[in-house]
Amino acid sequence: MIVTPAPYPARRFQGAVAIVTGAGSGIGQAAARRLAAEGARVAALDIDGEAAARTAAAIGTAAIAIRTDVADPASIAAALAACLEAFGPPGILLNVAGVPDTANGPGLDQIDLDRWNRTLAVNLTGPFLLSKAVLPAMVAAGTGAIVNVSSLAGRSKSTNATAAYSASKAGLLGLTRHLAFDYGPLGIRVNAICPGGVDTPMIRAAAVKNAEDPEEKARRKARIAAHQHMMPIKRLSSPEEQAAAMLFLASADAAYVNGVALDVNGGMYMA
Repeated sequence: MIVTPAPYPARRFQGAVAIVTGAGSGIGQAAARRLAAEGARVAALDIDGEAAARTAAAIGTAAIAIRTDVADPASIAAALAACLEAFGPPGILLNVAGVPDTANGPGLDQIDLDRWNRTLAVNLTGPFLLSKAVLPAMVAAGTGAIVNVSSLAGRSKSTNATAAYSASKAGLLGLTRHLAFDYGPLGIRVNAICPGGVDTPMIRAAAVKNAEDPEEKARRKARIAAHQHMMPIKRLSSPEEQAAAMLFLASADAAYVNGVALDVNGGMYMA
């Protein structure tokens, strides 16, 4: 059973401006909606412009939707300009957008350079470019919070995705720590969450029913069974549970938390 956290009564983000990538679905959508519910104005970014628009419409006037390719510097510059025009400089950045690279789970010898580069471009270069874009305004304000979505794969390895995915998410943790060290003295905190299995469109796209052949279906069933066997909390998490962890890290409740990789995986990985 998926458990959705109860609505948080406080308005921790009253007056704040936030950028959320991957806001069209899953964790990004849940985070955008909760930020707005707690008082923030939200720029909802997604490469699927219609999905971003649905998120913004559900929020209302406290949100704008911006179609954005996080791997494209020009697209990011346009998104930041739109956010500045609508709401002013962002003090919160949630880097949620990512690609899974789960198709058939090939070994490294079967991953071509284009596929490797695209996975790293979205999952690692995207957060780099977004952070680079928003940091000047945060530095000028003397405050800010960036929260990245890494993965259990970044802490260990992925059982369902390729080496490209694991490398991208491990690299994101390195970027998180480095930015936390460099910008902490300037009032900006940078942290990450490391989800395990989350009931999102990304994980559903790699579900058993979408396997391309009987052998792959059997392999995926075996991986899922092993995955659940190792989980103390024997279910996938909800996007809302992951969003709650992100918003904690973005809030003043975590004012002394900087450079952490917060495991939000039901105890599957403990460190």
